[in-house]
Amino acid sequence: MKEEKSLNNVNNLKNYISIILFSLFVIGFSILCAGESKADNQKISELQSERKENQENQSSLSEQASDMAESQASLETLVSQFNAELESINTELNDLNTKVDEKSSEIDVTEVELESAEAEEEEQYEDMKLRIQFMYEMKQTNIFDIFFSGESLADSLNKMEYVDNVVTYDRKKVDEYKQIKEKIEDDKELLESQKAELESLQADKQAKSDEMEKKIEDTNAQIKEYAQNVQDAEAKALEYEKKIEEQNAAIYEEYRRMEEESIRAAMQAESESIEKAKADGTYVETETYTTDYKASTSDVDKLAALIECEAANQPYLGKLAVGAVVVNRIASPKFGNTLTQVVYQPYQFTPVLSGRFEIVLARGANEECYRAAREVLIDGHIVGNWIYFRTINGHPGDIIGDHVFYSIY
Repeated sequence: MKEEKSLNNVNNLKNYISIILFSLFVIGFSILCAGESKADNQKISELQSERKENQENQSSLSEQASDMAESQASLETLVSQFNAELESINTELNDLNTKVDEKSSEIDVTEVELESAEAEEEEQYEDMKLRIQFMYEMKQTNIFDIFFSGESLADSLNKMEYVDNVVTYDRKKVDEYKQIKEKIEDDKELLESQKAELESLQADKQAKSDEMEKKIEDTNAQIKEYAQNVQDAEAKALEYEKKIEEQNAAIYEEYRRMEEESIRAAMQAESESIEKAKADGTYVETETYTTDYKASTSDVDKLAALIECEAANQPYLGKLAVGAVVVNRIASPKFGNTLTQVVYQPYQFTPVLSGRFEIVLARGANEECYRAAREVLIDGHIVGNWIYFRTINGHPGDIIGDHVFYSIY
């Protein structure tokens, strides 16, 4: 009895020692993981800080581009107004040009009339000089000789009347031509004054037209500058967007790596604990985790959308493999218990992080992705036991298309 009691004490002591050793191992491992976790968190914090700065820069550039686009639109409206005003000015200018041409034609006609009147005046003046000369020469003859040279009294009176009529006619004609000439000169002066006034208006309108064309030219130059600035701002914003996408991907990969390492470390600790328990004879076999999860119609929609986002350009087997990863995570105690929880678990699937998943979900995935989703969820066709996949990068696992599928179990 004493020996049995002593043996029990020894076994209890061994168990206590085993528990103490295992506890020390867990504590040491936890301290090590805590140090690594702190460094990992620091890296993620730096990535998030850089991402925030890029997001602020992108937002600022987008606002600048929007403001400049509004200014550009306002200038384009202003140019339209300028063009309408220029068209009105040019219409008035064309009307003035027509009037100036008409006045020039009237002046040309008036100048011809003036030249004709001056010529007739000159001709009449020459004729008058001849008659005056004739009459002057007649003065050498006695007027009585002219009077009495007639064959009769009537004839003599007619000769005297003829002389008087000639003198009167010459005077009248000279006066008429003078009046005509003066009227034509007045008309010409008036036309030239009107033409000068029209030319002044014409010059004013031309100056306004030139000024408006200059405004349009300058405004179009501003519009071109704004358009270039908008283009430059959008290009820079796109660069920041790409940087943000890269940082999102880096943060995503870092979180996934940390999660994988955490699960791997936990499983390693669990495995060592089991081995220790088996060595001590205290290990108790537990049942494997199972699930009776039943997929809903919305689950099929979500899985089909995720498959399209992750494997639209992959072979059909690659689509089934992505579906298998999701279902295997539902069946694993390390992830969510529903498809929605698995899909939306932070930093697990890049399309969910970027927002592309919601776009595909809203419009509906393509038929082949729906067929793969139904085959996985409804028919229960699971092509592998993986719980992770990524683009091929040297990680060990099963390669299907452009992805490598693996499990850390």
